[in-house]
Amino acid sequence: MQKKISPKLIYFFGAFGGFMFGYDIGIINGALPGIKTTWGISPLLEGWITSGLFVGAMIGASLMASLADRFGRRRMIMWSAIVFVIGALGSAFSTSTSFLIFARIILGVAVGGASALVPMYMGEISPAEERGKLSGLNQLMITIGMLIAYGINYAFVHVFEGWRWMLGGAMVPALVLLFGTFILPESPRFLVRIGKNELARKVLQSMRSSKEAESEYQEIINSKYSDSGSFKDLFGKKALPAVVAGCGLTLLQQIQGANTIFYYSSQILAKVFGSDIGGVISTVGIGVVFVLATVVTLMIVDRFKRRSLFMSGSIGMGVSLLLVGLIYPYAQANHAWAMWTVFILICVYVIFYAYSWAAVTWIVVGELFPSQVRGIATGIASTVNWFGNILVALFFPVLLETVGLSMIFFGFAAICILGFLFAKFVLYETKGKSLEEIETYLYERSIGKVVGLMK
Repeated sequence: MQKKISPKLIYFFGAFGGFMFGYDIGIINGALPGIKTTWGISPLLEGWITSGLFVGAMIGASLMASLADRFGRRRMIMWSAIVFVIGALGSAFSTSTSFLIFARIILGVAVGGASALVPMYMGEISPAEERGKLSGLNQLMITIGMLIAYGINYAFVHVFEGWRWMLGGAMVPALVLLFGTFILPESPRFLVRIGKNELARKVLQSMRSSKEAESEYQEIINSKYSDSGSFKDLFGKKALPAVVAGCGLTLLQQIQGANTIFYYSSQILAKVFGSDIGGVISTVGIGVVFVLATVVTLMIVDRFKRRSLFMSGSIGMGVSLLLVGLIYPYAQANHAWAMWTVFILICVYVIFYAYSWAAVTWIVVGELFPSQVRGIATGIASTVNWFGNILVALFFPVLLETVGLSMIFFGFAAICILGFLFAKFVLYETKGKSLEEIETYLYERSIGKVVGLMK
């Protein structure tokens, strides 16, 4: 660590795994119609192709995050990028639906790894007072990746088997991240845990002022909670509240309706506007709204309590989905006002989601857990996240054919109420707290020194 590296460059590449995550979420949206044309797949097989990514992601999230406690955050991010390249190429050159599902499972291992590793890494290298904004870069990268994917979907929508170019294009951001890992430093907190204290100090000095670096270094060194933990420790009095909070957040993020929109909006809006191209173009519009809302979120996120953002977001999301469910039948009857109202309401939903459950979930997941189980716990929380993904991706096409879109949105609106209650009564506040302060709270809560949620 002889050369001083720009902190901005570190934060950029640290969060770039989110771009890969977002690209693959968005690209399947436009690739599915082409895959249907090539192989004539059923709604259930369509669900399996979409959810194959998430099966792999469950494996990758738990495996790579736990390995990060042994081999380091940086090295496992590097391996995620390599596996991502392999999965992207396999998807592009698939010769059958079985091969494509297998390739997407491989790709999912990398996506799941990145989903767990990036929040963990960003949480550990960011200063407490800016951790919301800097950790939220991961979500900004996700939204930009999705928007780029939507644009590529539009560019290749009329190309013969253009879905192969769409899926294969994922190797480009993976190669960018692979290059970036040669610049990234290791997490100073991980370095202290493995006894490389002086290297940890040098990493902090490369990203902070001398005074800030020394203060944070001493706080890490003096922490009483730096020993490595085991799977059993997850169920101890100190870690269990954090595990419940983290897993609840990541599950609720997925089952409040967002991924129905991000994976299947081209098909939903094609039904609304009466054409496939209308669905693709309007999906690009949703992607633009998502990116802009995320940019604004990063500018204001550290001014508000995390729990307040979750609660208000759930209310806005639930109301938006309820209205979509009520108005959608009029859009199906070709009423122009209803078509545009549904589109606008989906955009409003995306805005509420962007500033709350989209960005803040991954910020908080990087903050919640005690250091000795941070890798294992983050992996489990990410695995739960991908389990929720699988439920939505696998069953939505079937539910769309059976119960209809209105009933689906009514169900998601009801789940938003659960999201509000969870944030109010289960989640403890992490805004403005150092990771060591959060860990002290968990320890004191475990011995009964403090009672209730940290405000």
